[in-house]
Amino acid sequence: MKVQEERLFKIPIDEIRAMLQNQYGVDLNGVDPYLEEEHIVFAVRQNSESSVGESKPTRQLSAERKRGRARRRRRKRNRIKTRGWNVIAKITNSNGLVANIYEPLVKAIEGREVTKSEQRKIVRQLLIANGNDPSEESVDYFTSNTLEYLAQKKMGAPLVHAG
Repeated sequence: MKVQEERLFKIPIDEIRAMLQNQYGVDLNGVDPYLEEEHIVFAVRQNSESSVGESKPTRQLSAERKRGRARRRRRKRNRIKTRGWNVIAKITNSNGLVANIYEPLVKAIEGREVTKSEQRKIVRQLLIANGNDPSEESVDYFTSNTLEYLAQKKMGAPLVHAG
């Protein structure tokens, strides 16, 4: 697994307020900023008297209208489709998670003397055939759970059966 270094840049909102107050001469006390697409927005109401007397640029503040707050987009969850596959058992895997064991994966691997890479290829092909685009982690997850189930079954360990 690759480890990626992450750098964070934090600018206090009070610092941004001070910069805008100095640049535009606008009082931003009590104004809450919000995110709108790629911008931080401070919506300030201006009285017509105060904007006439100022020579500082205020065209940007008055030209844009405040729209509803921008919402963070929900990221689509990348979930493997197993529709139509029978769950033949539920096991607690080596990570301590309850995992469903699917019949097509067990039938494809059980009783075959193939290498680990061959087993991974078989699982990948079955996932793709069911309309998925599996990541390496997904293939590893389904392969290892199926192999753990088969090992537990072989040893006669108690399984939590579905149903």
